[in-house]
Amino acid sequence: MSITPKGMSLQEAYRLYRDDRFVVNRRYQRKLVWTVEEKQRLIDSIRSEFPIPLILLAERVSGGGLASFEIIDGMQRLNAIFTFIEMAFDLGGHYFDIREFPRANQAAKDGKFTPRDGVDLLTPDDCADFLDYNLAVTTFPAKSDDQVNSVFGRINSNGKHLSPQETRQAGVSTAFADLVRRTSAEIRGDTSADVLLLAQMPQISIETEREQQGYGVRADDTFWCRQGILLRAQLRDSEDEQLLADIAASILLEEPFAFSREQLDQAYSLGSKLQLDLENRLSKYGSDRLSHEIKTVLSVLRDTLEAYSADANCLRNAVRTSSSGNPIKTEFYAVFMTFFDFMVTHGRSPDDPTELVGSLRGLAGKLDHQSHYTTTEGRQQNIRITRGLLDDFFVKKTPPALLHGPGLALDFENSIRRSRIESSRYECKQGLCTLAPTGRIADQELMSRLSNTICAIANVGPEADGFLFVGVADKKADADRVLALDGVAAIPIGDRFVVGVDREAKLLGIQLERHVEQFSNAIRNSALTDPLKTQVLSAIDCVEYKGLSVIRVRVPAQRAISFVGDVAYVRDGANTKEARGPALAAVVERFLGHVPGVRGAGSPQPVMRSFPQDRKPAAPAPKTKVAAKGVPASPKPATGKKRK
Repeated sequence: MSITPKGMSLQEAYRLYRDDRFVVNRRYQRKLVWTVEEKQRLIDSIRSEFPIPLILLAERVSGGGLASFEIIDGMQRLNAIFTFIEMAFDLGGHYFDIREFPRANQAAKDGKFTPRDGVDLLTPDDCADFLDYNLAVTTFPAKSDDQVNSVFGRINSNGKHLSPQETRQAGVSTAFADLVRRTSAEIRGDTSADVLLLAQMPQISIETEREQQGYGVRADDTFWCRQGILLRAQLRDSEDEQLLADIAASILLEEPFAFSREQLDQAYSLGSKLQLDLENRLSKYGSDRLSHEIKTVLSVLRDTLEAYSADANCLRNAVRTSSSGNPIKTEFYAVFMTFFDFMVTHGRSPDDPTELVGSLRGLAGKLDHQSHYTTTEGRQQNIRITRGLLDDFFVKKTPPALLHGPGLALDFENSIRRSRIESSRYECKQGLCTLAPTGRIADQELMSRLSNTICAIANVGPEADGFLFVGVADKKADADRVLALDGVAAIPIGDRFVVGVDREAKLLGIQLERHVEQFSNAIRNSALTDPLKTQVLSAIDCVEYKGLSVIRVRVPAQRAISFVGDVAYVRDGANTKEARGPALAAVVERFLGHVPGVRGAGSPQPVMRSFPQDRKPAAPAPKTKVAAKGVPASPKPATGKKRK
């Protein structure tokens, strides 16, 4: 292995950044967490020509021979440098002048970022000196993912700059660690592909009211902070992942996890008795199944709380009689495990949100709050107390909440959020009718074009499914137009707006089922080739989200290129275009070497109703047995100037 340190100017580093050559692997990297003050200190060190820590990169060469650089160490520093160049923050009241750096100036003209006007700028000499600064960079050829994981784990194992949970996750890629990481991201709302561009990291990072940096996820909007379970600083330090690890371990061990920092360390320590036990149990239980159950229970809990009160800190205010602003991790654990037991083990669903949440009044004063170590017995007693309070408010329903659409809202929300980052695999349309002030009719041309879009999404490649959502506007102007014409207020998810298609069915004077069937018929009568057409027609669902219906089309990953008639379509970002010449050859290349095989079953999809044919709900997952103390268990079987 050749690992020769070298100097890299900031100009060269920025060029690689805007050429999409810096990538981040979320399997081991944390989110962007530096504050503006921390970024400013780094920039000040560079301007003062002080040395800063080495940047460590793993070089990966694609099939086309172009190298990309996976950031092993230095992601926060590189982000600080590039965002300073792009005028995201100042240093001493002065911003970088992008007119002194043609590459950044062009990126602004291309819409990559929005420059600031009317602010004080650094002098040309200051900008030139800044760009001439040389980073100390070590690049090594990455031979395998395991090698990269090992390197990352070794350089971060001392935890000097990481929180305890981030230290546990560093370089660990076990099934348990991956389950916790993936499920936590979906609950926070920052889910994405494992590998993404450094330029995309702000879209899946978390910001607070105090530290607004244009990141895609607001801490106060996450379930954890909105309900008072965690403080913002704790969310930043990945304590939500620690909570999820605690819950997952409890379910797999068939009894409350005897939580302590040392015990949780053992759950991530390769080769330890606890780590091996958890891996074995998770293999039998099923990672996708456990993730689905945790997300669904939490989604139902969230909906129950929001039905009781739309105010922030609903859960904290319910379980505490005082006005304390402390987090409620102990109370949340007891409530969640009780919900899990009722829903997953016994197939019961919450009935009356007002009575249910009201019954939790003062729960905190009834529970055992242990300090550093929590015992299994103490936590079992807390669950018994909580179960006694909630027992009367869970009933048998058909279908149960575990399988019902509202219980899968998190999956739908995450798909919409991912549509911004993975735009080539996702498409959102406000509806199937025009938004003209008069003559509101079904847009037949649009329905025809959607077959082209489906074809293009399938041709992105065989690695993953894609999705088309009808009833979700990707422009605020369209959402505002829907409100003006149809009186439907959009429900925002990130920078997308759920407006539903119920309004269109009413406008056309037909049932919603008929409206969806007309859309299905447009696909059926199109020249979309098989097997894609047949697979898509069996995967058209209507998802109900907070009272609005959205047509969801899953575009299954294909083994070969797809066509509409004799024409293949491809995605150019979020746009669909006909594939010609080199573009067509590139599509063919994506499928060459793809070995057909059985695709693993994912978690259940957020389906409320299916049209045009009626489909029976999926059979419920096997019931888990109940441990002696009433906790759900795993099954035994399987200076200077102003910018004008």
